[in-house]
Amino acid sequence: MTTRALYQPGGVIACSLLLLSGCAQGTFAVSPSTVLSTVILAGEAIGSRTTSSDSRTTSSSRASNARFPKSPTPTATVSRVLGTADQYVGVKYTWGGNTPESGFDCSGFTKYVFAKQGIQLPRTSREQARAGQGVAKGLGALLPGDIMLFAEPGEAISHVAIYTGNGEIIHSSSGYGGVHYLDLNTSQGDWYVQNMVAARRLTANGRSLVQGLKYLTIPGLPFDPPDRAPAPR
Repeated sequence: MTTRALYQPGGVIACSLLLLSGCAQGTFAVSPSTVLSTVILAGEAIGSRTTSSDSRTTSSSRASNARFPKSPTPTATVSRVLGTADQYVGVKYTWGGNTPESGFDCSGFTKYVFAKQGIQLPRTSREQARAGQGVAKGLGALLPGDIMLFAEPGEAISHVAIYTGNGEIIHSSSGYGGVHYLDLNTSQGDWYVQNMVAARRLTANGRSLVQGLKYLTIPGLPFDPPDRAPAPR
């Protein structure tokens, strides 16, 4: 299998305690509506964007200028994760779906794929944004097998994908109708380049870095909405 992957120029962000403070409240009997109104607001908690139009480049120029460093060879564990993910290319997108038979939504796909290798994730992208270890800011920090998280300005994280290396991702997308690979160096990656807000590392040295689910799960949190990425042109 040829590995594939995603990234945002200069935009991979470690999920810091500040970023996750809204999510963390969900473990202290905060209502789901409160969690949704506070969890991981792009441009506020993450700091990966600026609000000044003068300092932001257009989506097309950002995508055309995207350059991804060559990724190292995946570890044995990550190779198995990516091999598992590749098996489901073409499985349909289904909101709330978490099996090949039912179809996958974005976080249902990541949860299912990693579970096949004994790495247990919570159900939604907002919860998965707390899993494992934060990835340092910068293109060179991203490794195959990391998960990438997306949020539109002022909104909670609503989409997740698996980085496969060398500038592409694999994910289940409503806009594309199912599981597929996407190269963020192309114009099709514009939305993802603009809205990439965080990355998490879930495995290292053959072991899971993910905390116990009781520390990650936010009771009552709804499934991720369909992503708002434009349909392929």
